[in-house]
Amino acid sequence: MPIGKEVGAFTSSVTSMTKSTDAAGNHVFVINVEGTVSGGWSGAVVGSLTGSTADFTTGTYTADFSAYLADGQVLTGIGSGAFGTQGTHQWQLNGIAVISEGSRVATEGTLELANRSYNGKMFAIT
Repeated sequence: MPIGKEVGAFTSSVTSMTKSTDAAGNHVFVINVEGTVSGGWSGAVVGSLTGSTADFTTGTYTADFSAYLADGQVLTGIGSGAFGTQGTHQWQLNGIAVISEGSRVATEGTLELANRSYNGKMFAIT
């Protein structure tokens, strides 16, 4: 499953964040974002990330999003991956997403908890 060329980028702001603890003692975050996507797709995007971590340094996440493209098309996607600390109050997220039009993309992004942003890139999976 080779990773191909960059097919898009996203910039977003965190609109809300909740934190809870599950029965196993893991810290669970639900992070809602809204922003824009550019590159191969262009338009507005909204989504939710749900992350779980035992130690605040590594963990896993799932993602669910919708993109409202400039051409009137609506794309949805679901994904999952892993994250680790990248700096002070920053998580590096790396994952895979399946898009409603059939494509799959590798994603990499930085969630900056202090300034409440999530920005990154998408790459074709060939």
